[in-house]
Amino acid sequence: MPRPLVGVGHSFGGTIITNLALMHPRLLTSVILFDPVIQRLPPKMGFGADPPGPVNFALWRDDVWPNRAAAAAAYKKVFKKWDPRCLELMVQYGFRDLPTALHPDLGDNVDAANPPVTLTTTKYHDVLGQIRERFHARTSDGQAQLDRSTHADVDPSVAVLPVYRPEPPSTFNKLPSLRPSTLFLLGEASYLNLDDLREGIKSCGQGVGGSGGRDKVKEIILPKQGHFFAFEAVGETASHCASWLDKVMREYRVAEREWKEKRQKMAKRDHLVLSEEWRRVIKPPSSFRAAKSRKTKL
Repeated sequence: MPRPLVGVGHSFGGTIITNLALMHPRLLTSVILFDPVIQRLPPKMGFGADPPGPVNFALWRDDVWPNRAAAAAAYKKVFKKWDPRCLELMVQYGFRDLPTALHPDLGDNVDAANPPVTLTTTKYHDVLGQIRERFHARTSDGQAQLDRSTHADVDPSVAVLPVYRPEPPSTFNKLPSLRPSTLFLLGEASYLNLDDLREGIKSCGQGVGGSGGRDKVKEIILPKQGHFFAFEAVGETASHCASWLDKVMREYRVAEREWKEKRQKMAKRDHLVLSEEWRRVIKPPSSFRAAKSRKTKL
């Protein structure tokens, strides 16, 4: 796989990309995160059981339409601010023709050339991708209970909630060890806990194994933009990404050139043995025996 690789993720996709970079620190040269769900506590509107929130929308929305045009019309009402190009791609890839395993019945008088459609990713898989259930989080008398054989990743401080997602807080706590340079693009009007996330950004890359932070981490707030700015303010989003990647690529080329120049100066045998610097730093066993002998004579 040719390098450099840059990871780009929106929302929970940003959380996933971040964890990939944490699992394999040198795989990605840089990561670009659009409003990532990386926070210690769930937002007031978002990943709980009560509306309004994306989980409520995902579970209770329609998932069958008489044809692709009807599905497109329905989504254009919901996502009015989306860039037309994004909506077009959503219509092209976000729906699939019936029949499916979930909806095997086509119904009567169906036009085979213009069949009913459903979601490419079922709404049930969509919900499970956003939250996990703990419907028996409380005992009959209201006390929290935690079965670690099935839900060991639950934060005990929120163990009474019936639904949860473990990755946002665990990823937040690992941000100091994030190795790739990181650009955070955040929507000013996002429903996420931006103040919480921004606390994590302050320490991003500054721990053991991290990038060092400072010029390797950047935060940009997009004024008046919500959580879906990547699909609405496409030009502005792309402009910020391009500026960041220009810097990343220049630094990458310099680092690669310096590495190659250093290797090219080495003789064939230099690749097989350790340098003399090792022998200077790592003392021979005889030095210990000599020091012990001198001490004995004294």
